[in-house]
Amino acid sequence: MRQRYYATVEAPADIAFDYPTIRSNYIPIVDPTRLSGLNLNALVALDALLGERNVTRAAKRIGITQPAMSQALARLRDLFGDPLLVRKGRTMVLTPRAEAMLMPLSDALLAVERALQLGMGFDAETSTRIFKVALTDLGVTMALPAVLRAIGKQGPGIRIQVEPLSDLNLADKLSSGEIDLVIAVYLGSAGGLRTETLLEEDYVCLVRRSHPLARRKRLRIQDYEGYGHVAYTPVGFVPRPMAKASRAVGSGAAIRAAVPYLLAVPEVIRRTDLVATVPRSLLSAPIDLGGVVTIEAPPELPRVEHSQWWHPRFDLDPAHQWLRARVREAFA
Repeated sequence: MRQRYYATVEAPADIAFDYPTIRSNYIPIVDPTRLSGLNLNALVALDALLGERNVTRAAKRIGITQPAMSQALARLRDLFGDPLLVRKGRTMVLTPRAEAMLMPLSDALLAVERALQLGMGFDAETSTRIFKVALTDLGVTMALPAVLRAIGKQGPGIRIQVEPLSDLNLADKLSSGEIDLVIAVYLGSAGGLRTETLLEEDYVCLVRRSHPLARRKRLRIQDYEGYGHVAYTPVGFVPRPMAKASRAVGSGAAIRAAVPYLLAVPEVIRRTDLVATVPRSLLSAPIDLGGVVTIEAPPELPRVEHSQWWHPRFDLDPAHQWLRARVREAFA
């Protein structure tokens, strides 16, 4: 094998070498000097303040004291040179600059949270996590047992804490993680939430046995509009199927009573001439339907969609994905 010999030769001092300039394609996305006064905690506080428009509620949302949030707001105002929140009457409103930051900031924090969740795991067999799920009273009766069975097969130490669905701040609670999941028929205009349909079924109408419509097998839309209604409204709005089926009912003009508990509807029907529109599964619930007649709903009514709802920030959370999969199994 031939040997190779290498020699080091000193270059004359008067010779200059022109090395090529190495150029980088990296372009800074942000100017670090503009963010030097911010940290992630400050951005989280800012997001809560802009979303809640209230110092006390913003503090509660991220789990700090009200004085601490007031101090954070003062620092943010100084940093941005903008009041961010200004009082208008008894409420606080966003300044134009704060309004412009609202959605981009929320999206940015969501992207950070998703990035941090990558690669995380969830061991259901050893977990003792408590998931908080918002359900209607019918959901507790009809869906919860199946959900618990599906969870128990893989996560014997995992528990479910049921939260009431009659709450107007469900979207905020899902966003903050105060509630993990909502299982419901309809949440109204719950903008920004993810939803997955679990089950579809028909609506039926309930009337008292001596009601003028009691002998009908199916209601016509004219009959449906001709009587007052008791509406099941767990979050304070006219149910979407009624709104689609009838302008009169959908506008609220024919709603004589609104109750947040579906299992209480038959009792109201027994004592009035009102009509109730309920999911067919209510007929299988362990409740007293004595004195109540079931009639097929008008064909104009769409089917009931039972869905699970969650916030996009938990799309990639392994524990959350596992929970949603078990709920999906329970409804299969």
